[in-house]
Amino acid sequence: MDIIVKNKPKLVQLLKVDPIRILQYVQSHAFITNTEYGNLKSIYRNSSEENVAIELLDILCGKGENVCQSFLKMLEDDDVNENCPELRAWIKTVETKETEKAGPSNHQQNLRPTSGVSATDQTKDCGRGKSKVVTDCKEFLKKNHSCLVQNVKHIDVILDDLDLHPEAAANVRSKGTNPAKMRKLLDYMNSKAIAERLVDALFKHERDLMDDLLS
Repeated sequence: MDIIVKNKPKLVQLLKVDPIRILQYVQSHAFITNTEYGNLKSIYRNSSEENVAIELLDILCGKGENVCQSFLKMLEDDDVNENCPELRAWIKTVETKETEKAGPSNHQQNLRPTSGVSATDQTKDCGRGKSKVVTDCKEFLKKNHSCLVQNVKHIDVILDDLDLHPEAAANVRSKGTNPAKMRKLLDYMNSKAIAERLVDALFKHERDLMDDLLS
């Protein structure tokens, strides 16, 4: 992330050369959601290539260090940067690999199995390496339904991460209060995959609440 922030003006100028091509690769690598991709294409149609590049970098920085590092690594691919020789030359000067001084698994050293959770169960972490373990996301959401309804505040940004069917997302957004929105959102948690995405989004946008629920 620091590399992107430090070099943001330069990166904006490089990425705006062929922003639509960059967006195709960013989407294919799952660095952005389909909703974010659609919003960026709308900026391209209604604004400028430079604004697309700025918004893209802001989105990536908001997703954390791992995504930023992976994005920079992607830019090294000749297929990605073939229309911008300056980008190809610049990215070769950037060190995109993080140095791991403390061993390959600092996070694993900090994990503490909860009651009834085995070391094998920890590999099923729905929180993508977060500090708490959720082995059954659907059951977690069901068990904590009332607390989530009353306390989740960042529902609109959570919806962006979930990439729900547009009709379902519209149904959630149409509710007048956060509790009503969250109650409606939980109605759509009928599959393992979508439940896992919601737990991931809650770790990202409601970290304090999740830590309290899992303490």
